[in-house]
Formats: sequence, C-alpha cells, structure tokens
Amino acid sequence: MTEQILTVKVRLKPTNKQAEQFDAVSEFYRQACNIVSAWYFDKHFAVARKDFNKDMYYLLKNRYPKLNTAMIQSTYRTVKARYDTVKTQLVKKPYRIWSGQYDDNKRKRYLSIKRDLEWLQKPIMFHRPQADYLRNINYSFTRKYSQISLNVLGKRIKVDYCHNFNNLLFAPNSSLGTAKLVNACGHWFLHIPVTFDVDELDNSQINHVVGIDRGLRFIATCYDEKGKTLFVNGKKVLETRCRYKKLRAELQAKGTKSAKKRLKKIGQRENRWMTDVNHRLSKTLVNHYGKNTLF
Repeated sequence: MTEQILTVKVRLKPTNKQAEQFDAVSEFYRQACNIVSAWYFDKHFAVARKDFNKDMYYLLKNRYPKLNTAMIQSTYRTVKARYDTVKTQLVKKPYRIWSGQYDDNKRKRYLSIKRDLEWLQKPIMFHRPQADYLRNINYSFTRKYSQISLNVLGKRIKVDYCHNFNNLLFAPNSSLGTAKLVNACGHWFLHIPVTFDVDELDNSQINHVVGIDRGLRFIATCYDEKGKTLFVNGKKVLETRCRYKKLRAELQAKGTKSAKKRLKKIGQRENRWMTDVNHRLSKTLVNHYGKNTLF
C-alpha cells in the first residue's frame, strides 16, 4: 500500500458576523507569521521547535492573547514550510554567472552556483491573510457532518459548508490533516489535505502504455503501444485564451476605474476555465483507454 494526498477545497458559508471573525483571526495569524519569519531569518534558519517555544511563544501569546495556543504553535510550522519551499526552489534554479570565456560557437559560457537560504536578503513576508487549523483541535465536524466547528479569536463557532466533497472527506480509508483557512475572490475556503491508502502499481496488470504530448494546436496528442494515435484539437482553447489576452490588453490600455474593476473581476476566470478543461480532458483519456493504463 502507498499513500496519496488530495487537497479538498471546502467552500464555507459563513454569516456576515462569522466572515468578520474569519478576517480578524486570519489577519492576526498573518501578522504572527511575519514576526516568526523575521526571527527565523535572524537566526539564520538554524532553529528548532524548542527554540521557538523559548524565544517566541510567550511573546506572541502576550501580543495576541485571543489567538488560540495551537495556532501560535502552528506559526512555526507555517513559516518553516515556506522557507523549505523557497530552499527547494533555490536549489533547482542555481545562480548563473558568466565565466568570461566563449565556447567554439562564440557563445558565452556560464557557471552554475548552487544557492541556499543565505542568498535571501530579507525575511519572507506573508501578505495574504490565512490561518492553519489542526484537526480535532482547531476544527472538527459536528451535527452529523452538517457543520464545521472552527476556532476564531477567543471563541469557537459553527459554520455551514458545501457538502460536495463529503464522499472524499469521510471515506473509510481516509485521514484528514492540518487545514488552511483562506479567502479567495470574496469567498472563504478551508483547504483540507486528505490522505488515502491506495494499492501500489502492479506492472503485470498494465494493459496499455500511452505517451501524451501537450501542445497548443493539439491540446493533447496520444500514442499507445499498438501504434494508434489520438489527437485532441486545441483550436477552441487557443481561441478562448487569445480572447482573454486581447480583453486584458484593452482594459489595461483604458486604465479607467471601471476597467480596473473589470480586470479584477475576470482575474482568475481564465485559470479556472483552463483547470476545468484539463480536468475534463484527463477524465476523457481515462475513459477512452480504460483501466490499468499507464500514461
């Protein structure tokens, strides 16, 4: 058996008062993360949980007395995870510097220098309000899974939510992890990681091996072990993306207040539409080639 993790984006349906409480707790959490990030940076990233408890816990508890204790502890985990992500990105993209020499084709030769967190000139800042919620400590499901109980500043509230993913959240072989409260496009979401136990791949059961090439003219070109080819035309996708590009250029050229408002409204619309296209395409390929196919 092996583990698979999916992040379920649960749409919350808070009242106006509950939305204000979400705003407050996520803003306090963001500020606390920035304080911890500055401390983490000043310590040159060589700190552990016990150092956080010694140097930062009581400072944050005094500054934000209504912030839940578990959330204060979570700030260290949130900050460390962000720095670990940046560290991975720096390693994957080394610094390139000209060596002062040319190759046989008279092109400049570059040297790659590995980078680590010491390349950062200032602490990482958290700009987007957020809050991490520990399972069964900061959040839980109540009333036969009809509501979610969440910690806010100094109290706990029960919030309605959309039940679209209940079959994933409460599957018998699943376990829920630390959730993240975020505000996206004026709506509140709780991103919950769900871990499943799945069977490992058995090579003897593979019926098809399919190679996929992504492109613009053809959004997907598939070639299987029998030499058969499947083309998925990308003309409509390309036309739609060009239309969005032209619309953004026209609105940016106008620069009026209404144009900026319109730009903000369509900000993530293209991304959401493209995500839906990719999702439907993947489902189509799975249904076309059937079970036990290696893509």
